[in-house]
Amino acid sequence: MPIQVAAHGFELTTPLKEACEAESRDKLHSIALNHIKTKWTLSIQREEQIAHLTWVDGAFNGDVTVKSTDMYNSIHQCAKKAVEQLKKSHAKKQDHHKDSRSIFYAQDTE
Repeated sequence: MPIQVAAHGFELTTPLKEACEAESRDKLHSIALNHIKTKWTLSIQREEQIAHLTWVDGAFNGDVTVKSTDMYNSIHQCAKKAVEQLKKSHAKKQDHHKDSRSIFYAQDTE
């Protein structure tokens, strides 16, 4: 479960790095189907504090960007949106062979 954190335009502090790691561990890793990998990119543009999260969970992947006036809020909201995306992508997962096998087994039992 690798978690990468990078900062652009400012020096990455330990509390910011720990906040990103905690959000990944507490929210994303608990619902991941596979060994999820996350990459955080934090940046500052004028008054905007930007958090960008890219994640890969096996065949599922996504990215989220959140801008706000507080970096910790950006990180939190970014993780929240990623959880929503992750749940939505998992809900779309289908076993395309399940129905054909159940029909096959139903024909054998008749």
